[in-house]
Amino acid sequence: MKKIYQQILDFPQMVNQKVLNAQLNSAVDNFDTQNGVRSYTATIYQILSLVVLITMEVAIIRGAMAYFTDATSTGLGKAGSVLTTLLLIYSAFPIAHIIRSRGESLGGSHHGIVTFIFKDFVTTNIKILGEVVAVGAFIGATCLTLSFVFDTNLYNVTTTTSLGAISGLATLPMEGLTNLFGALKLDYLTAVLHSFGSFSMAGTQSFTGDMLWNANDLIIVAGAFINVLVGLAVLYVNLAIYHFLYTIVSNFIKWIQSPSIPISMKSK
Repeated sequence: MKKIYQQILDFPQMVNQKVLNAQLNSAVDNFDTQNGVRSYTATIYQILSLVVLITMEVAIIRGAMAYFTDATSTGLGKAGSVLTTLLLIYSAFPIAHIIRSRGESLGGSHHGIVTFIFKDFVTTNIKILGEVVAVGAFIGATCLTLSFVFDTNLYNVTTTTSLGAISGLATLPMEGLTNLFGALKLDYLTAVLHSFGSFSMAGTQSFTGDMLWNANDLIIVAGAFINVLVGLAVLYVNLAIYHFLYTIVSNFIKWIQSPSIPISMKSK
């Protein structure tokens, strides 16, 4: 009776070893190791890069088809839009590469899951979002330049990606600094940083096709390229802010674990 009872208890383990060969169990056991967490994270970003690539290409091609079949589109506009469409299709590849390469950078060894989540993971996503926006803005500025050259409204779309799940991390450094400055009654510094982060040489122009180029159109084109540089500057400012806040919190936690108050004792 005892032997039968033991066989019943061992039945799940026997099935697991013979059917799955314990591979699933090994994967779960190794998930929290240095190679486990990071390798799975890198795989997720590889899949995400492919999804973003396909999503962007489908959206761009659909938009181009709508433009070329629109009765209001001129012959010159359609000719120039062939170039902008090719540029937009190409832009999906460097964007996908950014997501994949940055995600794979998380595949190295780490010094603990806390550091991995609150430092490496966050800073990597800030870089991804900033660089993706910069590439999209540069392609958009190039398309605007072609519109200026052809002096007609060419096909141009704002590059959108499937990064909504991590987009909130881009605003995390500024929100953290805002709360810190608010607690220290330094709101004026927050206003300055927000002004810098929201700076944009925005401008819209409807090209008429009369082949008369003017300075205002040229300024708008130049402003589009300046926005790319400003976006990269905001990216590195956000990274610097987050490293600053992370260092403060990390040092404070270390001090809580081993508090010490430096007091100078002098013998008189």
